Amino acid sequence: MFDFDQLEGRADDNQLSESQSNAAQDVEAGQKCRKNIGDRAADELFGQLLRLHRPFEYALYVDADDGSFSNGKLTEEHQTLQDGSVQGVVAKGAQPQQECQSLESGEVQQVEKDLQMELPTTSNVSIPSDASGPVLQPNETAEEEKSSTIADTEEMEAAKLHDIIFASADTRQKATEARWSETIDDDSGDEALGVLSSLSRSMGTWASIAYIGFSFTMSSDPMVAGQQIANLCRSRGGIYVKAAQTASAMEFAFPKEVLEEFQSLQDSADPQSWSEVEPRVNKNTPGGISMIYEEFSPEPINAASIAQVHVARRKTGQTVAVKILRRSLAQTFDRDVGDYLGLLGMYEAATGTPVKWMMEWAMEELKKELDFRWEAEQQEDCARFVKSRMELRDRLTVPLLHSELCSKRLLVMEYIDGCKITKAPEHFQDWDYARDVPAIHEALETWHAMQLFLTGKFHGDPHPGNVLIRRSGTPHKSSPFEVVVIDHGGYYSLDDETRKLYAEVWSMMDEPKDDKQKAARRIRLKEIMSSWGIGHTSRFVIEQMFNGHFGAADPTASIPENGEARRHRWNWMHQKRDDLGPPVFEEVSKMPPALMKAFGVGNFTRSAWSILSKGQKELRGWDFCKARVKIMIHWARKCPGARSPP
Repeated sequence: MFDFDQLEGRADDNQLSESQSNAAQDVEAGQKCRKNIGDRAADELFGQLLRLHRPFEYALYVDADDGSFSNGKLTEEHQTLQDGSVQGVVAKGAQPQQECQSLESGEVQQVEKDLQMELPTTSNVSIPSDASGPVLQPNETAEEEKSSTIADTEEMEAAKLHDIIFASADTRQKATEARWSETIDDDSGDEALGVLSSLSRSMGTWASIAYIGFSFTMSSDPMVAGQQIANLCRSRGGIYVKAAQTASAMEFAFPKEVLEEFQSLQDSADPQSWSEVEPRVNKNTPGGISMIYEEFSPEPINAASIAQVHVARRKTGQTVAVKILRRSLAQTFDRDVGDYLGLLGMYEAATGTPVKWMMEWAMEELKKELDFRWEAEQQEDCARFVKSRMELRDRLTVPLLHSELCSKRLLVMEYIDGCKITKAPEHFQDWDYARDVPAIHEALETWHAMQLFLTGKFHGDPHPGNVLIRRSGTPHKSSPFEVVVIDHGGYYSLDDETRKLYAEVWSMMDEPKDDKQKAARRIRLKEIMSSWGIGHTSRFVIEQMFNGHFGAADPTASIPENGEARRHRWNWMHQKRDDLGPPVFEEVSKMPPALMKAFGVGNFTRSAWSILSKGQKELRGWDFCKARVKIMIHWARKCPGARSPP
């Protein structure tokens, strides 16, 4: 039998707790609790208290979202108690069930009466004598249905937010699947600012262009004009810096000193202030920053051309890197690109060097990077590819995405506890040059070659700032460290036919077994490169495929042709204009721009190996250029559908 004295005692306690002396404190404690742990967690806590201490009232509210409780009155399911049972009163999870089921008919009726007296009444609800549930008046039906729908929606949103806060795997998967359903233009507030900024920047840019044009007219020196272009990109920032990074792969177009200026911009960008960044992060974070994060650093750990990265700690305890698109970048993009292409047009007209064809394509590709959903998709594709290849597992990886927190303007991913590739020797005490440099070189170059020849889709911007080194959780036998590739926005794709031809070209880059094979390869190489608009085959092989390595030689050519190609290249880089030799391109329109980007990728990684191996006695005899060529040839010959070399 249920102890009614205990029930009455609880009623007395409730009256005491509602007394004036405690009410204010109870309200304050409840409000602070709800603010600290969130609405859903607070509701869960309140529900637990009801279930443990007031099971009858708890039973009334269980499954209330199905309409069983409305306007403070019991419906038929919960209001009808008969034949000594408590059907509808004790719902799933309510306790003590056995005691409730043992109530006699009179006791049940008394409990029902007591509970009904405690519940608030509403004049809009009437209960006829022949019905046990509430009946809404006709003029209230639509309003009640609307309220119920709103309540259901709010509950669903609260449940979704709860799952996001606690990093539910199911929620993460659903967010990934629904990534492109997002339709909100979360940058619309920057539109007016973007227009004003764009006009101002454009006026300043064209003033600089006029000055550069005048300087070039006076000096007739492409190196002077190129350095002024690099300085302009540095001062303008944003899209200009990204464009300069792309131009740094165009060795045929700019002198060596200018290329070095462009390459120096890879990690050069001033961060935006926290006052500019915080509203954007808050707006793009479900529930706001305080709902998801325990800590959020206002100082960025990295500021790049189109975004900057902050470190934060989620309430789950996970440390993450939060990447946010720069403010107004999307609004100023088109005008900035137009001005930059105009600048390159002036350079092209003055020097006779074709550059716009490549940059027009590159800028169109860059526009994809302004939507971080594109980058998220490429990053996940790369992660799947790496995991599927035993040659890469435990040697190279990409950060895990927190997809439930990602959007068009915000990326949240695993924080990498490591360092930039060129800083690894000073970061790790057990770094071994002879062991670790060749190992990470092989991992990175193998990844790049496999992408190119097996899939045709490749990371087009693996400069040292985008390649990190960390200690591996499952060390590979060759090294205790692994490569972590970040910044997956700049992906490019070779069409199937170009991929196969490119593989065939690389397959011919080892030493031929005799003169007959050399001659046959030479004929085939010229045939392929002619279809790409390339006029000087040997120079292109040395400059673009072998990354300008002066010890390199085109294995399909004669010694004099190699000597000429090297001499022409040296003269071009040092502006000895009396002997520049024939141009590399006869018709640039034939060259697939993505292929040109693929050729340039080696230039990004080359700088890292140069820094890491310079002056190291342990690495004497190890030639990173020759090692890379060997890796490229190996995977080119595994390209599906590619023709075997002569």
